[in-house]
Amino acid sequence: MKLLTHNMLTSHVKGVTKGYPLIIKATEVKVSELEFNAQFVSRMIPKLEWSALIQAAEWVEVIEGCLQCPESGREFPISKGVPNMLLNDGE
Repeated sequence: MKLLTHNMLTSHVKGVTKGYPLIIKATEVKVSELEFNAQFVSRMIPKLEWSALIQAAEWVEVIEGCLQCPESGREFPISKGVPNMLLNDGE
């Protein structure tokens, strides 16, 4: 899961009013160096929540682990870098 992806995810569990930012709990991380892409960055800047991005940058890119809703504690698994944000019936 990339940090920019994390910045745009929120918990939609029933009754949750503060489901952002999700807490990153990583069991495996990967640090990747990428070429700077000015066009991509200029399109993303208006969409970012900076405080959440800075916090996530401290946690780095997650390969395996989970995201945790700060209000309900519900965990969303991350496998091979892809977060599963699907809810169960009744959530």
